[in-house]
Amino acid sequence: MTASDYVKNQPHIQGKILTPNPYSALAEYPPLSYAKAAAEGSTSKATVSTTKEPETSTKPTYYDKPQKQHLMTTQFTKPITLPQLKTFINRAFYPHCPYPTDNINKNHTFYDFILVDSRSIEVTHYPDPKDKNSIAYSTCKILNIYQSKDLGFIHHHSTKPFVTPGFHIQGYTYTDYQNAIFRAFYIRPYDHSWIFSFDQSCSKAIPGWFAEWWYWFEPLDAIYPTNLLKTSFEFYKKHIPDQPIGPLNKIYFHIDMGIPWICSWHFQLSLHLQDMPYSLLREFRVKWWEKYNLDRCSYSNIQKYFDTIKQATHAAQTVSKSIPLLLPSQRQQPTPKPSSPATSTASSSEIKKSKQSKKEKLAQLIDQLMHSSSDEEGEVNHDTQDLKLRGKSLHQSPKT
Repeated sequence: MTASDYVKNQPHIQGKILTPNPYSALAEYPPLSYAKAAAEGSTSKATVSTTKEPETSTKPTYYDKPQKQHLMTTQFTKPITLPQLKTFINRAFYPHCPYPTDNINKNHTFYDFILVDSRSIEVTHYPDPKDKNSIAYSTCKILNIYQSKDLGFIHHHSTKPFVTPGFHIQGYTYTDYQNAIFRAFYIRPYDHSWIFSFDQSCSKAIPGWFAEWWYWFEPLDAIYPTNLLKTSFEFYKKHIPDQPIGPLNKIYFHIDMGIPWICSWHFQLSLHLQDMPYSLLREFRVKWWEKYNLDRCSYSNIQKYFDTIKQATHAAQTVSKSIPLLLPSQRQQPTPKPSSPATSTASSSEIKKSKQSKKEKLAQLIDQLMHSSSDEEGEVNHDTQDLKLRGKSLHQSPKT
């Protein structure tokens, strides 16, 4: 979806459930009834635990992440039924805002629009074949995670207007931008999933607070294919400077190798704080995306990737050196002595040919570098369309 799509499809009255277009903004989708989710989940088996050994089946399975995101302490001192949980959640949160907030206007549409308008992400929502009013699963390509100065903010609380005009809220703060990175992905608990990936041109000047996003949404080591982290990842790290912030090495690995993963979330009521009533928690589940081409992480392809970067860097430096920068004092040069037309034309032609040859070589290297990224993106788009045609979504019930 583009930024103009959000402006075109924004609801006229916030909080009012409209009849949605299958590809309209998230705020226009009626939320899934928790009673329905409970009824569907009650007949299935328990989720795979993180302590359980990986199954021998080649089909990826969901793993519950050990991190539990505490949302609030409730008044409950004993377990409750799922209908009671539904009533409590509907009372605690605004519609379309499954997180604590005091501003109903800052819903999914608002946070989605911030990320799309700032060119931070590309999002595609796939409707459920059985219910066109509901999103079955979504894909998100992370294009960039910006620091405040990159977006032109002086302070985190100063307001910046949207690039695309026409949205019902005039602008956003950098704090809104930070919240958007988290809240835009809380679409619906239990039966919605995201396919996350990074664009290969994503800047690696990642702000420190993004490490918290990675803490909640990152793929667990258990979901990776056998030896991928022990072999390919270790080989990859030999080619980059070691990063002081723990998650950055793996984030860079996902960026450069175009590795996607699947993530979903759900609510849970459990004892979390010592000597306190039950807490409302948000739990995350992740699994491997089986369509990924593992050959992309082979030793030879990783080596080829870094060799191509070195060649492109060297070519860029060569072209740069061939076009010297002049100081202002050097721009006024005495009139050169006249030369014969034949000599002048030949010399000028040779210089142009040399520069053109270097530029063409640089363009070929850059095209080679980005070729693997575009191929992988094509595979993702093709496979997600196949899933849509088969009427299957990539999510699984939390009880599978």
